[in-house]
Formats: sequence, C-alpha cells, structure tokens
Amino acid sequence: MEIIILMALILLNGVLAMSEIALVTAKKNRLQKQAEEGDKAAARAILLGEEPTQFLSTVQIGITAIGLLNGIFGEAALAGPLAELLHHSGLSIQACTGIATAIVVISITYITIVIGELVPKRLAQTHAESIARMMAFPVSILATSAKPFVFLLAYSTDFILFLCGERTQKRAELTEEDIEAVLDEGSQTGLIDPHEHEMVRNALRLDERKVTSLMTPRSETIFLDASHPVSSNLQTLLNSEHAWFPVCNGGFDHIKGITSSKHLLRQQLKGELNHGNIADTLLPAVYIPENWNGTRLLEHFRDTGDPMVFIVDEYGDLQGIVTALDLLEALTGEFKNRHPEDLWSVENEDGSWVLDGLIPIVVVQDILKLKSLPGEEEEKGAYHTLGGMLMWLFNNLPEAGDQIRWQGWQFEIITLDGNRIDKVKAIQETACDPEKQPPES
Repeated sequence: MEIIILMALILLNGVLAMSEIALVTAKKNRLQKQAEEGDKAAARAILLGEEPTQFLSTVQIGITAIGLLNGIFGEAALAGPLAELLHHSGLSIQACTGIATAIVVISITYITIVIGELVPKRLAQTHAESIARMMAFPVSILATSAKPFVFLLAYSTDFILFLCGERTQKRAELTEEDIEAVLDEGSQTGLIDPHEHEMVRNALRLDERKVTSLMTPRSETIFLDASHPVSSNLQTLLNSEHAWFPVCNGGFDHIKGITSSKHLLRQQLKGELNHGNIADTLLPAVYIPENWNGTRLLEHFRDTGDPMVFIVDEYGDLQGIVTALDLLEALTGEFKNRHPEDLWSVENEDGSWVLDGLIPIVVVQDILKLKSLPGEEEEKGAYHTLGGMLMWLFNNLPEAGDQIRWQGWQFEIITLDGNRIDKVKAIQETACDPEKQPPES
C-alpha cells in the first residue's frame, strides 16, 4: 500500500509541475482566441495567468507537501525491508539501515525528478495551451481551497520584500528586444517566413533610422535641368527607370520642383514640350530636415501623398532625396534590379560579398551578422552607409586595394567614384589566408 501511495504522490507531483509550466508558458493570444469562441477552460486559464500568485503558491504548497510525504512513505515502505535484506548478507544493522536509506532516497529522488518533474515539464512546454486548458479548473479549485495558506505565503513574501527595500511589485515590460527574440525563434522553427521576419524587424527599426540612411545622396540623384534643351531632358528620362524626377535650374542647388515621366510623356505626345519648358508645370518641392526618422517620414508620405521629398541639413544645404519607394525598400528589402551592377549586395560562390558603398549600414549588419559597429558608442549616427563606416575605420579616404578588418570580416576597397567608396569586397576571416591578413583595426 505504501508503494502505491508513493507512486501516486510522484504522479501528483508531476501533474502539479506540468500545470505550473503550462499555465506560465501558454500563449495568451491563442487562449484568447479560444476563449472568444466560447471555451470556458481557456478563459479560466487566462484568469490564472493574469493572477499567477494564487496558483503558483498553491502549486508550491502541493509540491513541498508531496516532497515531505515522499520521504515519510519512502522510508516506511522501502528502507526497512531493504535493510533487512542487506542484513542477511552479514552487515551490521546500523550499516544496513544507512545503506538502505541512501538507496531509497537516491531512487525516489531519481524517479521524482524524471517522472515528477522533467517529463511533465517537457510535455507542458510542448503542449502548453492544451494542458493549460485541461488543468485550469482543477488548479482553480485547488487554489480556492488553499486560499488561507496562499494568503499567509503572499503576506509573508511581501513583508520580506518590503524589508529588503522592494516597495512596489513591478511587472516586467515587453521590450523591442523581446519581440525580436520571439521573431528569431519563430523564424528558426519555421513558424514565421524569413521574409515576414525581415519586414517586421525592419518595421521595428524604422523609428531608429534617420532619413539620411534612406535617401539617395545628391551625388547619385538623377535630375532634369530646366536650363537644358527639352531633348536633353527627354534623353535623361529615357535612360532612367525612375518614375519621378527633381527639376533644377542650372544645378541641384536650384530646385524648381518635381515632375513625373508619365506627365512629361503626356506633354510630349500633345506637343506641349515643343513650345514651352519642362519647368512650366511642376509639383512643388517638399523639404524635410535630416533629423527626421523613418517613422515620421512614413507618416508624412501617408498623410500628404508626396512622391518625393528633399533632405536638407541644419545649414539649408541639400543632402539628397527620398521617395516612397526608398521607404518601401527599407521595410521589404532591396527590390531586384535589372542591372546586377546596381545591386546593393551580391554574394559570390566562395561566400564573399561585393557590396555597394551606399548600402545602408543596418543592411550590412544583417547580411554580415555584425554584432556591433565601429564608433557606435562614442559617436552614434556618425555614418549611415558602408562607405561611411569604412572611412571611419580608415580615418581617411582609402584607395582602391586598401584592406581593413572588422568583426571577423576583411573589407577590400574595389573601386572609388571620385571621393566616394563605390564597391567593396567583404571576405570572412576564416576564408582569408592568415599570412596575408592585415593587422586588426
């Protein structure tokens, strides 16, 4: 009989441990959906999860009591008979009693850990919601019956915490890092598509990205010049795949407005461009400061419908342009380009990368899995592109062929475009020849 009671206690310990883990780890949104469909057990599980002190204290009381009873019944049921069996081998009664007690304690502890703890908890983690629903009402009944003891435990705990200086009970807030950790876990397990993971992650980062990291810099901007012949501007339009263009008058510092290729084509078909100037019918240029972040820019595009904005610094100098397409690419990733030479990044068969100097630094971090960036603690926001990062590392304008290392990657300057880093080759250090590696920067 004692052995039956002992096994029943171990199984009960497993049920309590399983209930505890299931109710704590069950996803509230899944239970909420089931509760909205009329599942009372799911609703009860949600209530228990919102007030964990009651049921956790009840479970702890049960597990502690079972542990004490296991010791009592285990010694009574097994230690005595085992000691007598050992005594027949010629050992003294004291030695037999000690050995028997040790064997019983170790055996019960092993069985309790495996059957009463590990297996139930593993099951609870795998089937959290279903077990939480199944155990919600039994745990609620048990918690109600144990309220006096729970109140005593809660009061004692709060009093001791008060003496330790913990005046208020604070609930840990969900952080952006927690959300990204959940996204990473979902992506690794296959629950979240990698592209969905990338888009959500980029959306969370949008508030941290300055518009200067999204813009096309003025040196790379294709614009129409009202001081040039119409035929020249039409040729510029035909050579470009853009839908919207800035219109200047003698240079990029003299912006007249913006126009679309569709509008110019319509004017050309009507013969209006032959008798006028492309600057006659333009949309006004919209200027925003360079300290705007991506979220504010998104709100601007959504509220105004502007297809393009111009970025100016604190001195009023034009820095570049941002279009709605640029913002969309910041969320979804770079769209496939018809011309491979214009891609931000190309992976080679040997695992190395050819990167554009203008690729946003946050994209570089994701591609190369960089844990940190140079100078981000001393001067955060000092650069926004790969070219800016490398100039920060070199501390000057490098030349073609120059190499430098960072975070396990060797960066080699392939080409320059004037004073701008154009193309860069990134090779992982494990793939580099150790004898040819430059000193760590």
